[in-house]
Amino acid sequence: MAARNEEKPVWVYVIFRKNHCSGHEKMTVNISFDGPIFWNRQVAYIYCCSCHFHEHEGPLLALLRKFEHRVERVCIVDKPVDYAFLPDSFFSYMAKNMPRLQFIYLRELDLEKINRGTVVELAEHTSLKKVIVHGCRNYEVLQDFSNLPQLLVVKGEIVGLKNYRRLLARWSGVQMDTPYRLACITGIRSFTNFRQ
Repeated sequence: MAARNEEKPVWVYVIFRKNHCSGHEKMTVNISFDGPIFWNRQVAYIYCCSCHFHEHEGPLLALLRKFEHRVERVCIVDKPVDYAFLPDSFFSYMAKNMPRLQFIYLRELDLEKINRGTVVELAEHTSLKKVIVHGCRNYEVLQDFSNLPQLLVVKGEIVGLKNYRRLLARWSGVQMDTPYRLACITGIRSFTNFRQ
C-alpha cells in the first residue's frame, strides 16, 4: 500500500482555524486514502492556527517536503481575513519545489508579503494552470504582473457545486450520473477561459 501511495498525486488543504479553545495552537494532519474521489490521489488536510503560524511553519514545510514532488493542488483557506501571517518564502517554496503543481486556491488571506520575484516564479512555473484568489486582501502584486495569465480573482461567492455540475454537463456533454468524475475536475476546467 505504501509503495502505491508514493506515486499518487497529492492535493493539500491548509485550513486555518479561528477557534481559540484548548488545543487550537496545535497543528493537526489528516491524510485521506479512501473513497471514489481518493482512489487516484491522496488528500492531506492540515489544520493550523494563524496566530501560531510561526510555530507551525517548520512542521508544515517538513510535511510538504514529503509530498512536494507529487503535489498537484494546494488550497489555503482562512476565515475571516486575518493579518499577513504567511511569509513570501512559503509561496516561493511552492513555486520552486512542487514541479507538478497545477492549481493554487487562496481564500480570505492577507497576501501583503508576496513579492514580485515570487510572482515571476509562479508565472514561469511549467505546470501551474490556475491561481485563484478568493476574497483576499493585498493581492495587487499578483495583478500588477501582467505575465501571470493563470490568475483569477474572485470577489463574490463561487456558485455551488450542484449548479456548476449542471452547467458543466450542459457545456461538455458529460452525463449527470458521474458526480465523482465531475467533482475531480472542478476547479480547473471551469476557469480556463477566464481572467480578471
